[in-house]
Amino acid sequence: MSDQTTAFTELLQINERIGQAESDADKAWFEHLLHERFTMRRPSGPLSTKADFISGLATGAKRQTTMLDLELHGRYRATARCTVEKWALADPEAVQIFDNLRVFIRENGRWQLITWLAEPI
Repeated sequence: MSDQTTAFTELLQINERIGQAESDADKAWFEHLLHERFTMRRPSGPLSTKADFISGLATGAKRQTTMLDLELHGRYRATARCTVEKWALADPEAVQIFDNLRVFIRENGRWQLITWLAEPI
């Protein structure tokens, strides 16, 4: 398998896992994934740091991710664009949909999420 194919496979798996990890409030998984200088632009507008994001994780809403685009920019940078549908089990008809742009860097032998921009559709 080529380096590029391996990178695509790894990044697809990461992006598909993010929604479930967020729904499960998997703090250990995000601690490993998020770069130390991670920032997230929340759908409501404010910026969050890695510590803010991890401390705010709570189990609950279910998420479904649909990948729209995944691009490698050289060997150590990548962007992923996806939509995420989010709903509560108590009200599965009330679905929120978000457009996500995620920026990854490869550092210390693994892909790390450094920037996550989310906005409602």
